[in-house]
Amino acid sequence: MTGIKSFNSEFWARALLRIGLGLLLLMPYLIWILWIPEWSWPAVDEWWPYFLSATQQAFLSATLSMGFGFTLFLASQGWTSRRARRFCELALLLPNMIPPLFLLLSLLSWVTPRMAFPYGLGAVIFAHVLLNGGLVAISFDRLVHSRAGLMAETAWVLGASRTRFWLQVAWPLLRADFACIFLFVFSLCFTSFSIPLILGGAHKATLEVAIFDILRSEGRWDKAVILAGLQSAVLFALAMLLPQSFFPRRPARRALEFLALKDLKYLVFVPAAIVTGGWFVGVAVALQAKAQVGLNGVDAFLTTLALGMAVGLFHLTLFLLTAYVLPHERLTRFLNGYLAPSSVITAFALLLLPGEGAGVGFLKLVLALTLISFPLLYRWLVHSALAALREQVVVARLLGADWRMILFEVVWPQAADQVLRACGLAALWAVGDFAVSSIIAGDLNTVPLLMESLLGAYRIDAAQLLMFPLLFIGLGLYGLFVGVTRYVGH
Repeated sequence: MTGIKSFNSEFWARALLRIGLGLLLLMPYLIWILWIPEWSWPAVDEWWPYFLSATQQAFLSATLSMGFGFTLFLASQGWTSRRARRFCELALLLPNMIPPLFLLLSLLSWVTPRMAFPYGLGAVIFAHVLLNGGLVAISFDRLVHSRAGLMAETAWVLGASRTRFWLQVAWPLLRADFACIFLFVFSLCFTSFSIPLILGGAHKATLEVAIFDILRSEGRWDKAVILAGLQSAVLFALAMLLPQSFFPRRPARRALEFLALKDLKYLVFVPAAIVTGGWFVGVAVALQAKAQVGLNGVDAFLTTLALGMAVGLFHLTLFLLTAYVLPHERLTRFLNGYLAPSSVITAFALLLLPGEGAGVGFLKLVLALTLISFPLLYRWLVHSALAALREQVVVARLLGADWRMILFEVVWPQAADQVLRACGLAALWAVGDFAVSSIIAGDLNTVPLLMESLLGAYRIDAAQLLMFPLLFIGLGLYGLFVGVTRYVGH
């Protein structure tokens, strides 16, 4: 009887946790459905210009990112040693891993001492290309190595030219995969918020910015939700076209020298150099101008540190709960296909919840940042780690192990590195957030919000002075979560 009771309690506990996890992720949608009493479909001329502008920006950004990323891929093949290739991959991924605020301030640091920054569509596209070019290059590298690497080496031995290889071998074989990479980058640029909000100026470069302005200036909640629904429909269509993984996760061990543009091999470090160089230039300008932040900076640093830690720990809790209730076919399909609502919709939805004050605002902010990044990090890092352990979980269950033992003795030791890496990235992104925080935070003071207020007051030098301390906090939290893996038994 004890075994039956234990089985029933575990069964119902896991079922309730699955339902609770689903309701938590759907919370922003549920709040909006309950909050808006009346719905009215806006006229076409009220939303079509925003949609057309966002589509144009995303198409141009994705197209130029593909071209720049392909060039970076060819240049990276000029580095042949394993250590050099790892360093190249880190340099290529750096702009995409850091919070957008760091990229924005780097670009401002390069331009503003010499001229007025050219805000508008061109600035947004340039930032997106710089942000995603390295990611595209890594995607090309792993894709070509896994599916056409042997063919490239054979073409080299047979004396075929690079142009002939790309046109007659690689393109017919890989064009569907290239299209998947394009659609993936298109979706990232289509839903971007932080970069268009700062660099777009008066141009509504994405629907996220349009939704933000509609809610802030017009108060049209129904119109904003309909625009968000339109954006979600586009993303859902893209998600149906994209496979779960369109390139292997493991980096290639050797370069394809036949395809290398060796004269351009140092080009792979240009995006990272622009980002990191901008930090040094900004700090130098700030020190030269003797910029001052103020006494409220200490409180902002402590709040930012607490925010990053809380978001990372909340992700860890949700990942553990997810691992506990899996494997489950319907939940797996839901998590892989779930589209998180837009950052603006999520932020305003949680803002509608009752409660005021710094403590309540902090909890709302932690929840909002988690709801936005959890689905992405699950699909990117955690899903593959848990899926690889499915057979071991089934065997352990057949041998009589309960679900808690399976979680802590089978799943956690083997998936901890990927889970903690995802938590570290969540903490790093939370530390650099200013877009969602500007909606929810209220009286809460964080370093990114302080930097945004300094930028709004045209005190760019003072904002630049905070870049390195903020980066130190973010990388420190990332290193803290990743470093825990060495103490987890494998």
